[in-house]
Amino acid sequence: MQNTSQPKAAWTLADFLDTYRYWALFLASLLAGLGGEGLNTVLPLISRETGSSHQTIAIFYLGSNAGWIIGAFLAFVVASRQGRPALIVPLVVCALVAVSVVAAPSLWASPVFLFLFGLSFGTVRAVFPLAIAIFLVGGRPGKVDFGCALTLMSATILTAAFAPIGTSWLYQGDQGGLPVILGFLACLVIAVILLLPARRLSFDDMPRQRHRPLTPQKRSPLMVAAILTTPLALIILLSLIYGFQGGDMEASGYFEITLIFALLVLVVAIAAFIYLAYWCYRIHGELAGSAPSQRLLTPLTAMLIAILVPLGLPILLMTLGDLLNDRGRESGQGRLISIAWLALWSFLFPPVAIALVQNAANRSYDWVSPEAA
Repeated sequence: MQNTSQPKAAWTLADFLDTYRYWALFLASLLAGLGGEGLNTVLPLISRETGSSHQTIAIFYLGSNAGWIIGAFLAFVVASRQGRPALIVPLVVCALVAVSVVAAPSLWASPVFLFLFGLSFGTVRAVFPLAIAIFLVGGRPGKVDFGCALTLMSATILTAAFAPIGTSWLYQGDQGGLPVILGFLACLVIAVILLLPARRLSFDDMPRQRHRPLTPQKRSPLMVAAILTTPLALIILLSLIYGFQGGDMEASGYFEITLIFALLVLVVAIAAFIYLAYWCYRIHGELAGSAPSQRLLTPLTAMLIAILVPLGLPILLMTLGDLLNDRGRESGQGRLISIAWLALWSFLFPPVAIALVQNAANRSYDWVSPEAA
């Protein structure tokens, strides 16, 4: 008997980024990372204030390491079948353990409590990255799509590295650690709230079809790069002026001029930022108007990711470059853009990468790909 079942479609990066579940995982992972990094930073100080020894606090870190075993079990065994419980249950358990120390601060000196707290803490920190990778693999994405989706998700780790800054302020308010624990609890609770609306967290279903075309419009790559580079050039010029004048600015009468120039730089920077958002919006819609593709985000989603998500702009530029190269090969034009150079400029100086993408897009508008014909 012939098998008539249709193979599941492979998810693209755009498919991932166009779902609530991806951003629920992103924000929940970010909150868990922020709370965890912050608590991890000041925990030795809190324990010292409550009279715990270094040997006692080491029990917490022992439990945290053991928690990775539980987290790995939840990710590899439970998450593939029950995605939400695999993430929500560790968050709830960790929150309940943390609440107990709010009610009874003397528990900081209890080795049993510290081990249990560390165990639940380590489980939360382990289950998120492992489970997210498993969820993404379930969508059977290509190597580039999987790598970009996971790289974008890893931005939560980079962002969480700034958590100790805020945690130190909380610790200064109360060296007993109550504000820190409350902040940690807030992160866990919000993470749970974000995950609850997602009916499923795995990506083993069919991606949603989308198409938001805009009329293709050619632009000068040099002009695009110039607009986005102008704020940086003005900032460098302002720094040079300030460096030459030094502390004699007020005496020489240049202070007012420099202040006006600084306001001008601010206005130009805001204008360039708005243009960046506009360009990201237009380029995704225009490429969709040239030829439909599941690898393209909707214009609004692309714009928000580019301006709000860490590493969002470089990832989107890499995706556009890969798409344009595929369209060039399909139309017999060959490679339109060097991915190596695009990757380099995307992270070092995005205006150059944007100009490269715009130039390739201009060339692609001169012909229609076979799929769009």
